Amino acid sequence: MAGGLRVKPASLHIAVSGLHRGDNPQPGAGIIRSLRRAFPDCRITGLVYDVMESGIYAEYGPDDVHLIPYPSAGAAAFLPRVDTIRQQSPFELFIPTLDAEIEVYVHFADEFLRRGINVSLPSVETLKRRAKQHLPALAAACRITVPETRVASDVAGATRAAAALGYPLFIKGPYYDARIVHTPAQLAAAAGHLLSEWGGPVILQQGVSGTEFNVLGLGNGRGGLLGHCAIRKTHLSDKGKGLGGITVADPHLSALCARLIRKLKWPGPFEIELIREESTGEFVLIEINPRFPAWVDFPSMIGANFPVALVEILRRGRPLRHVPDCAPGHFYLRHQIEVVGDINRYANLLRDGLLDETVPVPAKTRA
Repeated sequence: MAGGLRVKPASLHIAVSGLHRGDNPQPGAGIIRSLRRAFPDCRITGLVYDVMESGIYAEYGPDDVHLIPYPSAGAAAFLPRVDTIRQQSPFELFIPTLDAEIEVYVHFADEFLRRGINVSLPSVETLKRRAKQHLPALAAACRITVPETRVASDVAGATRAAAALGYPLFIKGPYYDARIVHTPAQLAAAAGHLLSEWGGPVILQQGVSGTEFNVLGLGNGRGGLLGHCAIRKTHLSDKGKGLGGITVADPHLSALCARLIRKLKWPGPFEIELIREESTGEFVLIEINPRFPAWVDFPSMIGANFPVALVEILRRGRPLRHVPDCAPGHFYLRHQIEVVGDINRYANLLRDGLLDETVPVPAKTRA
């Protein structure tokens, strides 16, 4: 664009991905809101895969937005695009938020460092150890229960695995999407969809009946926790996504999560998903996600700002202080609103892969 970006002065420039805020929201928009609470003058660049990611157009969103290639395109497409973006928006910190992109970025973490971009990523081996298909081995080493798990690379293999596990069961993609199925017909349809959408393998887990819990936190990379927040899910969507939750304080749950992080020596953000089995009261480990969850801004609202702590780690190598504990009894509800945009901004992003402050914006569509 003529004249380049009109970049406002900022001592801190952060790139964040994953700005979709629909019925299955991504974490990026919540991370941005958390960062704005502590760094109101920082510049935030959104890195997006689709011009219809609703967080692009939301109030208190990114200052500028750039389209990036899908993770499947690999380093050959991503790195040159990042170099071009940084000529216009020279961010020095990057917070990726999607499982599929983290699976790719860990393989060229050195390229981020060479470019002077600070990003928190686990090693390839550490990331692999918490993958859904490898979770039983990790859980056994940590003395934690997991559902019986099988993997399959095609619909026929998934059908055989399901027959061995019994119904109902959960079938999951390697990165996203989980469905409960009750019959072979439902299983075949779900497996076919997941394989076409995400590739293989699909992961099948024996159904566990009970209450769902999620724990987000930050690991220090040496086996310690810099803070965590545990919630009990109170409202679920028809796809099993959390629409509401309440903070809890459970020493057994905290100790269980600490054992996992200590074994993995996990660096940076994580989310641990569990179910408390209704007949035994035992926590059953479902999965470990290598990033903040979509509800990450909820703890920030009650004094536990995990994205800010992550930024302090990226800038200084350590947080200024331990993230405070979240007192039990605070709840959140996912609340849907409409965002307002202007077709000029949409067209600019679609045409040039770039949206910034130089594009005219009608009054009341920006904070």
